[in-house]
Amino acid sequence: MLESSSVQNPDLADPKLIQQINKRLTLNLLIQGAAAHVYTTASHLVKDDLEEISEGLTDSYDRLAISVQLNYCIGDNALLMGRPNRWWGFSRTPQKPFRDHPFLARYGNQLATEATRYLKKRAKAKKISATPFIQWCQSMSLLFDLLKREEGWEGQLEKIAKRAVSDMWDIPIGRLDACLTQENTFGNLQVPKTFVGRLMRKGAVGYGGVERRGESFSVVAKAWVFPLLLHELVKGTVELICLHGLNKLSEDVYQAVTDEADQLEYEVWLLQAGPEMWRKFIAAAPRHIPLARSMMNVARLDPQPLEDLMFLVVEEPNRATDQLIALDRE
Repeated sequence: MLESSSVQNPDLADPKLIQQINKRLTLNLLIQGAAAHVYTTASHLVKDDLEEISEGLTDSYDRLAISVQLNYCIGDNALLMGRPNRWWGFSRTPQKPFRDHPFLARYGNQLATEATRYLKKRAKAKKISATPFIQWCQSMSLLFDLLKREEGWEGQLEKIAKRAVSDMWDIPIGRLDACLTQENTFGNLQVPKTFVGRLMRKGAVGYGGVERRGESFSVVAKAWVFPLLLHELVKGTVELICLHGLNKLSEDVYQAVTDEADQLEYEVWLLQAGPEMWRKFIAAAPRHIPLARSMMNVARLDPQPLEDLMFLVVEEPNRATDQLIALDRE
């Protein structure tokens, strides 16, 4: 762990700093994975409430979520950014920053491929196209249809989303701020470093994160429609949990880590690989330990033990379960 006296201007070539950046990337992989997994599955948790608003709304939400998430794997997002190993994994050299991240260099593209296969199977069952461009057109049609169907129900849907996330993650509803809006930016957003990043910023239909309010932190989520709002609320909630793993860093080191690891340009690759990684993680997570507590224990690990645990989750899940149980006893 880097100490507060480290450096005023952190050196990105410093091995200890690289470890911290890699740790943050690993946590971001889990954060994005948790959000994307909930995004494509969680509407059923509140189905009764949603069906009272409009019959068939739950199915429409499922179809939109699957279609939008599939876009990261086969649509224009994938066309712009490629995969962790550029252009459909044909390259043996991972893209930065994954090439400097032992776990993501080894498994990033495999996880993205497995996630794509999972989404295509669900898309077929929901009559969602998996053909590039046609799939994007279908997503846009679903999105604008839902904007009309949600009109006048925004307040009720915001309450449903907050209650669902509060129940899933055992976080007080009072710490959740959710808003259905097309004016979805807030706080001090990081400036994209590339042209592609600026395009992504302009096309964003939701944002979620953590915002300090007085002496405490709140989760803030803003999005166009309900499934995206759930996604952003979960992303912010898991990010709040992961702050337990960054609170020992000095301000300058924390800034250097987040400036490097939290770039918008990396989000596509993390959303490609993250959902499958999250499914593997929750499969290994002990059932008797609340998921939020397991995630907090993971976030507190130093970089190398965290990396070792991620390899276990993929390669030896039973040993990963034992490790997560041991962490909870410490």
